[in-house]
Amino acid sequence: MIYELIEQKIRRPERIILTGRSHRGELLSYLQNAEPALVKKVNILWKAIKKAVTDKDIEYIRQTGSVQQGLIDAWCIVVTEWAEAALEPAWKRAIGSAGNSMFEALRRPRKAAEFNSVHSNILKWMAERGGILIRELTEGQAKTINALLRHQVFQGITSNYQLSRMLLSFIGLLQKEAIAVANYRMELISQGVTLKKTDGLVEIYARSLLKNRVKRIARTELCSAYNFGQWESLRQMRESGLVDEIEKEWLTADDERTCPVCAGLDGEKVGHDEQFSCGQMHPPAHVQCRCSLGYSALRR
Repeated sequence: MIYELIEQKIRRPERIILTGRSHRGELLSYLQNAEPALVKKVNILWKAIKKAVTDKDIEYIRQTGSVQQGLIDAWCIVVTEWAEAALEPAWKRAIGSAGNSMFEALRRPRKAAEFNSVHSNILKWMAERGGILIRELTEGQAKTINALLRHQVFQGITSNYQLSRMLLSFIGLLQKEAIAVANYRMELISQGVTLKKTDGLVEIYARSLLKNRVKRIARTELCSAYNFGQWESLRQMRESGLVDEIEKEWLTADDERTCPVCAGLDGEKVGHDEQFSCGQMHPPAHVQCRCSLGYSALRR
């Protein structure tokens, strides 16, 4: 009887905390280290998108008032090549860092299998994520330019050189940001500011908006990959029979920059394959989200 009780106790699954509130600084630390390199690569993307615009494209835009499909297709090629060369390696590093960290936590004090950073699930996630981003960046850029061409500031332009110079300064901005820059230009002109000074002030404003958008893209993509890496690592652990009954908890960065959306999610717990109340399996809940997840599971 005594031996049976001892054996049951030994075999009883142990619930372990793989990551939690005391570990949420790990994501922020990773973002701090990885963001600068990806920011530089996003800036390279904008330059490549600008370079893809030819004189024929500018002439077509001036004559028709819209972006032709050929230019959108050219942008799609540029963004696809950039994603393969710059973004996918950044995703892989983030996923690998998160997954390896989780497996390391599971190994203590025992040994366990290694995180498979080339699993088909990871390749599928990158393909799907890349497809979404490519559409957003190419089609979104076309919508921005088409909206700008209807703005008062672009009316009456007869010079391809002038049109090119103005349009290219808006590359990389969201539609609402580009319209804000155009409105700012009109405001300066109405105030009697000289053309040279207006061009300089508008350029400064546009660059500041673009700088912020570049940071948002870098942070969002890294956060998404890192959180997916953690989620995938638990899926692999369960698939290998290492853990069971996985529970995940939404964790905010818990500082003054935490938004109301994420604050409302903080502490919410669901199963590994369940969505949170925001409809997501894991962060980010929105662009530039810094949230992470806490994970616990029964060790088999």
